[in-house]
Order: sequence, then structure tokens, then C-alpha cells
Amino acid sequence: MHAFLKSESGAITVDWTVLTASLAGMGLAVGSVVSGGLQDLSNDIRNFLTGVEMSAEFRDLVGQVCADAGLGGGTGGMTHQGMPVTAMLIYQSSDFIGGLPDETSMSQWAAGSGGAQQLQLSPDAEPIVLLIADDDELLHEVDNSQIVAQDVEIDGQTFGEGFDVSSAYTLTDTDSGMMLSSLHFGDPWTGTQIGPVIATAASNPLEPGETYNFDGNITTHGNEHPYASYLGCA
Repeated sequence: MHAFLKSESGAITVDWTVLTASLAGMGLAVGSVVSGGLQDLSNDIRNFLTGVEMSAEFRDLVGQVCADAGLGGGTGGMTHQGMPVTAMLIYQSSDFIGGLPDETSMSQWAAGSGGAQQLQLSPDAEPIVLLIADDDELLHEVDNSQIVAQDVEIDGQTFGEGFDVSSAYTLTDTDSGMMLSSLHFGDPWTGTQIGPVIATAASNPLEPGETYNFDGNITTHGNEHPYASYLGCA
């Protein structure tokens, strides 16, 4: 009986060998199929972390701003009027020395006035949180579904829940890959310019006291970018 139990020959051994070989082959096949996608994802993460740098002081500032807004852990699936809510970190026009350029001047610059557009943040500038609800994942220049999800005070003016939000223009920098979209607000949305440019959201950290140069500009109705491209409370 003991010899029988220790036996490694027979039909069971053959079956086990075939099954093990099949599973190993299946694993190799699956690996070859998904490896490309995993590599792409890995590269995307690497590129994001490499391209977005911030000082420890600014990282702490952003963390505190989000925590003070009750968003230290992000929006947590928050919705408003049935739409998902994004917590964007924005700067007010008064945070920039000389303010933000208006949409008309940016349109003229984009049409070929030449040169670079330069923006400088005040040393005491501090981002604030804008909760925006939208039925898609894109910040558009023209979209009547982009609304303020919670009252926000910008440069002393309160924009209430339900105010429409529009992106007037988006400045870009070829060297750094930075993207900066201006914001204006209206109640209600009119389909054209709905108010002065009073705030801006950026893809990379805008650190207080620093100067930033931009060599590109988008002002057409094709001005749309994923909310995930902008800094926020995640």
C-alpha cells in the first residue's frame, strides 16, 4: 500500500503534466498580450511624475488648502445634480502681478502678434479650490453643463452654486509641457463670452513668486482638455 501511494507513474501523472504545461502556456500567452499595455501605462506614470515637479513647500501648501476645504482625500465620488464633481486648484486674477490677460488680447496674440506671453505670480499667492460639476470629463470653452458645485469666492466676488464656468483660452509652453486655462463665470451661460477672465487652472504647479512663459495659445471652440490634466485635490 505504501509503495502504491508513493507511485509517480500512471494516468494521473500524465494528466497533471498536461494541465501544468497548458496553464504555463496560457500564462505566457496572456503576458504577451497585456505586456504592451502595462508598459504604456508604466511609461505614462513615469512621464507624469518626471514632468510635474513641485517644491516641498508648495506640496505642503496644496495639501493644506485641500485639507482646509475638507478634500484631503479628494471628492470621494461627490456628485452635484447627478454629475461628477472635480476639485480644481485655481489662482485668482489678483494672484498675478498685473492680473490675467483678457480673451480679446489673447485672441489677437494667437493671431500672430508674436513673442511669448509672460505671467508672474505674487509671492503671497495661494491657490483656492473650485468644485465644478460636469456631465463629461472635459473642461470646454463652450459647454452649458459646466457649473459651480459649491459657492466660491474669487477676488471678493461670490459665484454661487449653479453658475456656469467656461474656459476662455489655454496657454501652453512647449518646453515644460505646462498648460494654463483661464476661467470665466456666467449666470446663465450665453454661448459666447460670459464674463471677465478672473481665474485660471494649470496642469503643472504654479509656485508663488515665480514667472512663467508661454509660447502657444488656444482660443477656438476646440479648446477642451481633460479635468485630469489639471492640478486638483485628488
